[in-house]
Parts: sequence; structure tokens; C-alpha cells
Amino acid sequence: MKNTENKKIYVSGLLNFETILNVESFPIHYYPVEYPFFGVSNVVSGTAFNIAKSLHTLGDDVILSSHVGKDFVGDMIEREISKYEKIQVGNLYHTLSATPSNVVLVDRYNNTQIHNDLKDVQEATSTFAKEKPLMEKADLVVLCNSNFNRPLLKKAKELGKKVATDVHIISDIDDEYNKDFMANSDILFLSCKGLRTNYEDFLLSIHKKYGNEIIVLGEGREGAMILDGNKHTIYHIDAVTVRDIANTVGSRDALFSSFLHFYLKGVDSLEALILAETFTSYKLGESGSSNGFLTDAKTKALRKKTDFDMYLLKEF
Repeated sequence: MKNTENKKIYVSGLLNFETILNVESFPIHYYPVEYPFFGVSNVVSGTAFNIAKSLHTLGDDVILSSHVGKDFVGDMIEREISKYEKIQVGNLYHTLSATPSNVVLVDRYNNTQIHNDLKDVQEATSTFAKEKPLMEKADLVVLCNSNFNRPLLKKAKELGKKVATDVHIISDIDDEYNKDFMANSDILFLSCKGLRTNYEDFLLSIHKKYGNEIIVLGEGREGAMILDGNKHTIYHIDAVTVRDIANTVGSRDALFSSFLHFYLKGVDSLEALILAETFTSYKLGESGSSNGFLTDAKTKALRKKTDFDMYLLKEF
């Protein structure tokens, strides 16, 4: 049953400052100086901000918590977040020696190379006592796979909250870094990159071990795959292109956040993924991980005009 009310979603994850540099091709040949006019762009980014801004644009209320540096970049990020009325700054800890940043190289074929400088964020820790009042207000708890979220995983479940996370690239269901996130997530996203086995079998092995309600495998230019533990099905949907692609930076956060928005409102899981693919395809027409998002209404309108191919791969 659909619930038309917008939700309150708690998001905790990485914040950073992102620079995108357009290059001709890989490998990059050495030149002492280049002048790529309008080929360099800068945005506030990081998984937490990308997800929060996406959900904000779709109409949800967001409580955002993270860690930044005691520097001008951390202050700038806090000012940027405050511009969005539906994003509430929960706990923003200015405890790092410097704010994380990344540089993304994008060539004319939309191949990307990302250089992530996490600074000392992996040594940071969020405490449940401080986060509990914020998590209690939420309809869904999104815990990105940053080290500082580990103390919150089991506690969120103890509060009776649904938990969602994206573990990005893994190749083993017992992945040492991500197994706690997989074990405590009701809604789990991951990438096909790094997988050397049958995708359906890999999703089934995760579901068998951790019992996740929903598992979505992002397949990039091929589309996406979804395991629904309630319906005992695995479907694949093909990717679509709804406008010219600027680059693919931020596509995973867009797919993840928009799926959460629609699924949390009671949309069928497969239809929620189709809407998320529509939302993501449109987002790719604008450069910057946190740019190019559509509203709920515009996403639904665009989906009605877009043909999708989908396939039932397995029933279990």
C-alpha cells in the first residue's frame, strides 16, 4: 500500500569537497600546463551529502550527521548544507585534522578515475548516545559504510529502525570491512564491479547469510538487478538514457537514495527501482555528484514516457 506522505530519513556518512577535471582520454599524457576552460568544476559532495540532497529534492526531510575538519572547507560544507530547508544538520563534528576531498578525472568516453583523500575520517567515531535522539525521529536510518558508523549499526536495529546501506565494491560475502554493514542492513546496495561470479548466485548467497529484505546490484551501463526477499524473486532492468550524459559521477548515490525514497513510500520494489533508474539517468546529464536531481513528480512523469526492458531471472 502506497503512503504518499514524505518521510524523515536519518543519513550518516562521508562529506567531502569534490573537484571534477575533464580530460581527453586515459592514459593521460604529460603536459606542463593545460587550460581546460570550463573543464574543472567544484561541488560539496560525499555520499552523505549526495544522498541527503537527492532525498531533499524528492521531498523528504533529512537529518544529516557526519565528520568534517576544523578548517574552512568544513565550515563551507556546513554553510552549504544550511541552504536546504529539508536538510537538518544533526551532529556535524568538526574534529578531523582536515576535511576529506576528492578529485575525479573524466574522459570523453565517460570513463572515470577517482582519487579519494579521506584524511583522518576513518579514525573518527560517532557515539550512539549523541545520535540516538536523531535516529529515533527517523522512518529510515541510512548508515553509509564509513568506519564511524559501526557503533550505530546494531543500535539502530535495537531501536526497531530499518537500516539501509551501500557497501559499494565487494567480491566476498564475508568481506572483512563490510560484513557488519551487510549483516545489519534491511536494504543493501552494492556494485557489480569486482565480481567474478554469477550475479544472481552472489546475491542469493548474501541473502542466505544475512537475510536482507532488499538487495540491489548496480550494473552501471547495463542497468541494475534487484533481489526481493519478500517476493523471493530476482529481476534485472536495463539501463536507459533520457538525456545526453555529462558524466557518471554520483550515479550510485542517486540510484540508492531515489530507490529509498520511492520504496519507503510503499511503491513496489521493482517499480521503485525503475523510478530510481529514471531519476539516475536524468541526473547523469549534469556534472557533479550532488547535482542534477529531479523532484518526485518530475521523476514519475519522465518514467511514464520511458520504456524499460526487465527480466525475471530467478525465483527462490
